[in-house]
Amino acid sequence: METWLEILSLMKGISDALLLGVNLDRAINKNREDPATRLEAERIVGLATFSEEEVAAILKRLQGCRDRFIEQGGGQERAFCLCSVFNEVIAGNGGTLPNYDNWHNIYQQLNCERTQ
Repeated sequence: METWLEILSLMKGISDALLLGVNLDRAINKNREDPATRLEAERIVGLATFSEEEVAAILKRLQGCRDRFIEQGGGQERAFCLCSVFNEVIAGNGGTLPNYDNWHNIYQQLNCERTQ
């Protein structure tokens, strides 16, 4: 559950920083402590079809996006990084984005469909 909590916290925190201009660390921590995010992580554990190795790879990619966000400051590359994680999840899930948390909305707001 903790790995999924971290994945959800990073995904939502990075997207909040990209879309709303909020502080990245605060956004990640806020989502990590959010009871709704915790409940969603617990729900996903029972539903996810990804192996432990695949989940670890998703987390590692998101951590890379976070690090890139910090290093690069502004730029479209940050959104592209998050979109690339979404697109890999889609590919690993039989061509569809799982109905996890707010992922469909984030995917649309970042215009990730153009990066496929």
